[in-house]
Amino acid sequence: MWWRLCSLLAWFPLQEAFRTSHTETVTVEEGQTLTLKCVISQAETTSLQWLAPSGFTIFFSEHPALKNSKYQLLHYSSNQLAIRVLNVTQQDEGVYKCLHYGTSVRTKEVKVIVLATPVTPTLEVSVSMQNGEEHVILQCSTVRSKPPPRITWLLGDDMELQGETHHEYETDGKKCNSTSTLRVHTYGQNSTASCIIRHKGLQGRKLVAPFRFEDLVTDQETASAALETSSPSSQDPQQSTSTVAVMEDSSTSEIDKEEEEQTTQVSHLATEANHQFAGLTRKKSGILLLTLVSFLIFILFIIVQLFIMKLRKAHVIWKKENEISEHTLESYRSRSNNEETSSQEKNSQTSRSKSCMNYITQLYSEAKTKTKEKAQPSKLKGELTHIPESIV
Repeated sequence: MWWRLCSLLAWFPLQEAFRTSHTETVTVEEGQTLTLKCVISQAETTSLQWLAPSGFTIFFSEHPALKNSKYQLLHYSSNQLAIRVLNVTQQDEGVYKCLHYGTSVRTKEVKVIVLATPVTPTLEVSVSMQNGEEHVILQCSTVRSKPPPRITWLLGDDMELQGETHHEYETDGKKCNSTSTLRVHTYGQNSTASCIIRHKGLQGRKLVAPFRFEDLVTDQETASAALETSSPSSQDPQQSTSTVAVMEDSSTSEIDKEEEEQTTQVSHLATEANHQFAGLTRKKSGILLLTLVSFLIFILFIIVQLFIMKLRKAHVIWKKENEISEHTLESYRSRSNNEETSSQEKNSQTSRSKSCMNYITQLYSEAKTKTKEKAQPSKLKGELTHIPESIV
């Protein structure tokens, strides 16, 4: 309990010693030079110190604390310390503090806001068909701005509208890329539309990207003239005197009333040119599709030819293998027949030899018997000479 009371009593003098005299805001564009001045009205001798938003000391009196060439000493005296920051970037944004060291410590804070001025906008024009109706889409874009710019559309010389605006921040979360879209349903040849960008960094100036619908009508008339050369029409064109009619995504009824007042009937020439332009677009799409289909058929034909060639090669290989197998079979058959014939001849000769030996054995037995019976030798010789022809 007592230590809490002592801490509170010590906090009030300390808070009084570190009082902040005042805070100011400085806005500077990216790439410019930032000047910071710290002036003391008292005549007493004090020490001055500038702190960066990161908390590091930039200058203590006339002595630099950071070895960075972008921080320079502009002026130093007993009651003033002025510095400057060269080539300001988004990293230099924040709160700078000037400390006065005297009988008490006083603080002056300077909040620095770094602006990123948007670049010159780009205007893109496209034509689309929805539910059989033609729409002209105007898209205005600008990049790397901080804070996001304000984008409006000026139709003619007196009507300014807001389109559908979209902001996309970069990875650092500071700068953003902005895009505004405007849809135009009907327009006249002499109508104009301008994209206007306003930003704090422009200091009252405006960035303008103009567009004349005459250029779009000229392109469509060129396309229709190309069609008329092949099939000339007998109808006489009429002059277009209509103005611009715009469909804007807005919830205010006043803008809707202004649009209804500005909307007029489109002339016969503009309508016919639009239809012819759409027909030419469809014709180009048809030609492109036909070319693509022809290319795919050609690729398929090549694949079929390669497949047929592969089949023919396989057939030739199979035919050769079949011929070789048939020739081998015939050789085997002829060899078997030869072996069979030779074996038959051998068997025949063997049988003949056996018959002859049997016959001789028989005669020898008979001769031996007759010898025993004391038969005459001449008779045995005669019998030997009469060998049957079958044995021979």
